[in-house]
Amino acid sequence: MNNPERRKFKRLMTNLDISCYEVGSEAKSHYTGRTINASRGGLYLQTSASTLKKDNIPKGTLFKVELSIPPTKGLLEFGGKLAGFAKFLRARELPEHQANDKYGVAFEFCQPPKLSV
Repeated sequence: MNNPERRKFKRLMTNLDISCYEVGSEAKSHYTGRTINASRGGLYLQTSASTLKKDNIPKGTLFKVELSIPPTKGLLEFGGKLAGFAKFLRARELPEHQANDKYGVAFEFCQPPKLSV
């Protein structure tokens, strides 16, 4: 039996640089990585395990996320950034056959990110 898609928004496979900064913390956590997929509702990214091993992030922690959009001729000539706020959902070590020493991290957007150039 086929499982129907339960996601609210369609995911797009993406491979963009991303930076994530924990909001409201004196010792702000900062992570960098590459997106695996994204939608209006959230995103999933890959980051190195070394940045997550030392931190135990509670579900719902608020982050500012910034995705780097490369220059695209005829569309976004100089590139830009998509930026917004998102809640941390989970981080899981990726299976060894996908990537060594990497984590998959899921975020849910508080509202769709905005473009800044």
